Formats: sequence, structure tokens, C-alpha cells
Amino acid sequence: MYAASPKGMKRPDADQSLEALFPVINRQMPIVFNANREIEIVRALDFAKEFNLKLIIAGGQEAWKVTDRLKAQDVPVLLSLNFPKRTAAASPDADPDTMDLLRFRAETPMTAAKLQQAGVKFAFQSGGATTLADFFSNAGKAVENGLSRDAAIRSMTLGSAEILGVSDRLGSIETGKIANLAVVKGDLFGKDRFVSNVFIDGRPFEQKAPAEKPSTGRPPTTAPSTIAQVGGNYSITIEVPGQQLTGTLALTQQAAVITGSLQTQLGASPLKDGKVTAEGFSFAATVEFGGTQVEILVKGTVTGNRISGTIDSPQGTVPFSGTRNP
Repeated sequence: MYAASPKGMKRPDADQSLEALFPVINRQMPIVFNANREIEIVRALDFAKEFNLKLIIAGGQEAWKVTDRLKAQDVPVLLSLNFPKRTAAASPDADPDTMDLLRFRAETPMTAAKLQQAGVKFAFQSGGATTLADFFSNAGKAVENGLSRDAAIRSMTLGSAEILGVSDRLGSIETGKIANLAVVKGDLFGKDRFVSNVFIDGRPFEQKAPAEKPSTGRPPTTAPSTIAQVGGNYSITIEVPGQQLTGTLALTQQAAVITGSLQTQLGASPLKDGKVTAEGFSFAATVEFGGTQVEILVKGTVTGNRISGTIDSPQGTVPFSGTRNP
């Protein structure tokens, strides 16, 4: 109204939060509702129908109960692979799990197959799972409960890209698409799988088997004249595939031994088994990543005020670099 005839009308207040929703109400972009239980999904479907929104359901663990409505409204599902688990009783006197909860746990792995049978578009998502092992394990359970293997793989790749509207550049191996690829050896849904190579935007990252923990013995004695000088505080950047981690590395050197800590967005980790040689330094550490404890082995060199090296973990090797702080 103000744009059509502004004279004599109070200028509307600017609200960037509401303006960010304009593409949603104009159906230029979808809106994602996190809903797992049937009643939550029904409410989201009703809301989207009332305001004519392009809806995506995330979670969707009971989506199989409303496949007719999902199909009719053309609503896809980003299906959570964080399946409900049995929780240990707090005490022998604790109330047993309800029949509804037991049924929910038993029926959730069947959801993917039922969505496929009903012709509802879906793709897998982690759903807050804390380990990658759970993701693949639960995808395997979906296959065991009727989902075809081809559909399971598609739901991790092209199906996701189609739902998110980026299938013209991601999701399948085609000439001209972004080269985000993973090479898997063994059965993708079995325990013997191993991701041997990963390519992020065409850049290769070689995966390595879990590194052996370095010896806990005292570092070998090295003549002081041949030991690199690496002590100091450094600001570093770690080139994790698809993102960058920034942090600080504090190195305290005493002859051929280093101690200190590594601090990143993942938290602080004390150094273990730190050693210095003429070529550079190395140390081990334990970091928390994705809710699990991961052992890493760091090797690096210091040249002037510049530091660089590599970080080995069961997920592969990534480079890091940085500068010494004053």
C-alpha cells in the first residue's frame, strides 16, 4: 500500500527478519519444518497449505503414516537417519518404555521403504546423529526393511540435490558438474567399507587407515645443535575438506621435547608425546569430532615466523599453516 500511494501514510518500519521471509511466501524458495511425529507433520502440512508454501519436512520418522497427504501436496522429506534408540533405565524401579515408544522404535527403519512405495520424494539426512557409523548403519537397516539399495544410494546423492534444487550441479557424476566424489571400497552398507579417496570440488584427499599411536617412551636424545627451534604461540588454519578450522597452537619447547595445547572451534586438546628433530616437530592429541574422540598425529616445520604441516587422523590427512604471534 505504501509503495502504491505513499503520500499521507506512515512509512512502514524496516524489519529484516520479516523481509527474509518474502521469498518463502512468494514461493521462490522452500521452507523446512522439522517434524518427526505424525501430529507434527500434519500441522506442518496444514500450515503450508493455508499459506501456499513450498514445504520440506525434515526428520519425518512417522512420515509413512501420512504418505497420501505428502504425495498430494508434493512435499518431499529429508528423512533422519538418527533412529530412536533404547535408553538404559535410570534404576531398577524406573518405569518401562511405553508401547507407543517401542512401536516407534520398531517402525522407524521401515519409513524409507514406505515412502518409496508411495512415490514420495525423500533423501537421507543425519538428523543430529553423532557418528558417521550410525548414518551408514541405519541406512543399512532401511535397506533390510524393504528399501532398494539403489534407492538408498540415490537418497544420499541425487535425491538430496533434487530436493534442495541443486541437481543441475551436484548429486551425480556427469560432465560439467561439481566434482564432489567419494570412492568406497567394500559394501557401502556393511562393516568392511572403506572410503579410500574423497574429492572436494575436484581437489583430492587421500584417506588413510587409523594411524598408530606414537610411542609413549621418552624422545630420543638429539644434539642441541641439530634441533629445530619451534617454541611459540601460533595462529593456524586447518584445511578440512569443505571448510576451514581456525585456532591457536601453543608450543613450549625444552630441548627435544615439546608440550602445549591445540585450540580450535572443536575445543582444546593438550599435546602428547611431543618431539622435535632437525627437520621439525611432531605430537599426538585427542580431539572431539562429531561426538566421538579422534586420535590425531600432527607433523610440522617452522621457518622464521611461518608454521606448516599435516594432521593425520582415521578420516585422512589435511594440511595446516599459520604464523607466530608476537
